[in-house]
Amino acid sequence: MKQKTSKKAGFDEFIKEISSGEISPLYIFKGDQIHLIDQALQELKNRVLGEADDTNYIIFHGDSASAEEITESASTIPMFSNKKLVVVKNAEKLNTKELAFLDPYFESPSPSSCVVIIFSDGKAPKIKKKLPTFNFTLEKGNTVSAVKEDAQKLGCNITTRAAQTLISLVGEDLKEIHNELVKLSLYRSGRKDIDIEDIENHTRKAQFGDVFALINAISKRNKKEALKVLLDLEEQGEEPLSVLSRITWRFRLIWKAKELTDKKAPKPEILKELKMSPGAFYYLSEDLKKYSYEDITRIMGLLSECDKKLKMSYVPRNYHLTKLVTELLGKSK
Repeated sequence: MKQKTSKKAGFDEFIKEISSGEISPLYIFKGDQIHLIDQALQELKNRVLGEADDTNYIIFHGDSASAEEITESASTIPMFSNKKLVVVKNAEKLNTKELAFLDPYFESPSPSSCVVIIFSDGKAPKIKKKLPTFNFTLEKGNTVSAVKEDAQKLGCNITTRAAQTLISLVGEDLKEIHNELVKLSLYRSGRKDIDIEDIENHTRKAQFGDVFALINAISKRNKKEALKVLLDLEEQGEEPLSVLSRITWRFRLIWKAKELTDKKAPKPEILKELKMSPGAFYYLSEDLKKYSYEDITRIMGLLSECDKKLKMSYVPRNYHLTKLVTELLGKSK
């Protein structure tokens, strides 16, 4: 089995490897860029099974599957095919005992299966057997390049400032960015370029207006307005996790911007570090005065707790966002 353990090996290296015809029986994926992971899995599936074969494409989730189930599936002969693809998502949720149970399989994997273990938090635990490992976390400063590349695949160009503005609104999740680029590509009216005006007109207003209204209401400590906007988002069918991710991204930006301004970093350096346009930074800077580091630490803790509950709780998910807003604003009106 070819081993690839370099921390620099990522999406491009993985595609290059499988394109050469080298398919390992085991892979470790780690990183939070689900869009890249999904693309990599699709390419792998096409090569291992073909585009139409879903019978031998088995997906497990770390929070609900056992190591015994995973190894049993991987060891079973595929149906009407020479190969089987077994994927374990959110493997970070498997406990130490379950992971240890996988060790014997790692030592002697089935030649008729390709198993992919995905650690979406980016931190793969130490495994006795060295396995081909690929990192799907973008290196600092590479998001703009990734946005431009994705735009080109959709048949359009996006300016650097427009890409920076899009990132400042959506965050660095390439799946969210890709969805917005698809929409923006449809609004071009025959033009090839996507500029800041397109981002402002179509992204902020069409998709994120209510989310920013929610963030603004939270910043103004206006509980009544925040809960009203939250109800509007629910009626529009917005995914609670998507709303939460944008709120979380905003407060991460506030924290980073606060640190840079407190260090008296020059404005061009701040814009470069935050990957923001001057216009987007103007709106962000208004929030810097409203939060202390203690406030942001408390808020990030609440956001993290809400994220866990949204992913694992059986309670209606909008309940957790409503509870979050109530906790964020306390006794505000």
